[in-house]
Amino acid sequence: MELYLQFMFTLTVGLAGVGLVLMTLLETLLSDWDPVADLQRWWRFHHYGRPNAGSVRAEDILSELEARRGGRYAPATPSRALDRRREVLRDMREADLRAASPRVVEAL
Repeated sequence: MELYLQFMFTLTVGLAGVGLVLMTLLETLLSDWDPVADLQRWWRFHHYGRPNAGSVRAEDILSELEARRGGRYAPATPSRALDRRREVLRDMREADLRAASPRVVEAL
């Protein structure tokens, strides 16, 4: 029983000492620290740090890298590449319509 009381006394003194050290540390060194604001800033940076990252396609990244290198096949501007993709899609849609219906072929 005596060892138990000695252990509890030592534990109490040790925890009180740790509490004093932590309070001194927080009051002197970290007095201007706002943990809530820092956690919110960290969450925004890691969660919303790269907006529209999900909509970036690998082809766009590769074409941008090719344009930076000055490659022969790199589009000059991204808008030109998008226009080309839209034209190709429009041509494919028209070809599908012509192949699917004889009325469309007669109308052309």
